[in-house]
Amino acid sequence: MRRRSARVQNMRMFNLNEHDDSLNAEMRSRLQELGFRVEVLADALVKLTTRSGAARTYGVELKRRMTAELATAVHFPPSPPPLLFTTYLSEPVAERLRARGIDYVDAAGNAHLSWDDVLIDVRGRRKPTVPAGRVSSRGAGAFGRAGLQVLFVLLSWPEAAAFPYRRLAEMSGVSLGTVKTVVDELTRAGYLYERGNERRLARGAELLDRWSEAYSITLDTSLALGEFVAADLSWWRDAEEDLLSSGVQVGGEAGASLIDPRLRPASLTLYAGGLPARLIGRYRLARAENGGNVHIRRRFWQAPGPESWIVPSPLIYADLLASGDPRQREHGDRIRSDDDRLKRIDRT
Repeated sequence: MRRRSARVQNMRMFNLNEHDDSLNAEMRSRLQELGFRVEVLADALVKLTTRSGAARTYGVELKRRMTAELATAVHFPPSPPPLLFTTYLSEPVAERLRARGIDYVDAAGNAHLSWDDVLIDVRGRRKPTVPAGRVSSRGAGAFGRAGLQVLFVLLSWPEAAAFPYRRLAEMSGVSLGTVKTVVDELTRAGYLYERGNERRLARGAELLDRWSEAYSITLDTSLALGEFVAADLSWWRDAEEDLLSSGVQVGGEAGASLIDPRLRPASLTLYAGGLPARLIGRYRLARAENGGNVHIRRRFWQAPGPESWIVPSPLIYADLLASGDPRQREHGDRIRSDDDRLKRIDRT
């Protein structure tokens, strides 16, 4: 192992209070086995020091599950440099993380940490057997399929946090019981708080990160209504009136291209209450058996007021990350910095 003093890093604080304590302890143990002195500087901020004194400060990202798609798409804050810890990384997943320059350690002992002249690269460890009692159900309500629909409403319209449960249920398309479970869980986690007689959203940037990740795993595929092929994919740009009159909104990279004109969409994602037969016929969309360039998905929410012809930007952002396409992920990072709605969430 070659070592040299690390450069001073700019630090960005982020919070992991809601992750399972067992993962935190496992991470510390694995890092110590690799020969590091581990200092927790603040919540989710850790300083690693080698025996020779070379040191680096990381922002820790704990993830219970990491697939190849997530490894390509998930957003990690660039500063301080992220250190991913998860239960297990297969080699194809680890390879994608290394290609993105993301350092990682898993519970099996696989690891890659590289800075200046420090290099640790451990591969080939097998997936550990985790006792059933170690699996945390924390977050299961809010980050289950129905809970994610409630979270989408809260992120898209933060003022809805103060709405009665019944209105939240109508807007998110879930039961009253689900809304109560989600609100209680978010309150305990510190994502909602009471001010006067109103609930308000807090830690929006962290909640958007967690929602986007869970969306790609849990909710995204469940919304599919149909796959189609359009010979001319540009038809939608002149169809705003047609789309709105049919209750259809544009998402994905097509929606993102209206926020960031530098993006040239290669696909079109439409959100609708059901398959829009009139639009399909009018614009000659042909059924695709093995995927197409037009994806029609279920629109599960009701907005509190008149809507644009594009879906709320938190969903566009999540669509880009869930695509697994590095190009779309880069555009997702860009619109998160440029879009007013996403910037407001990050300031919450």
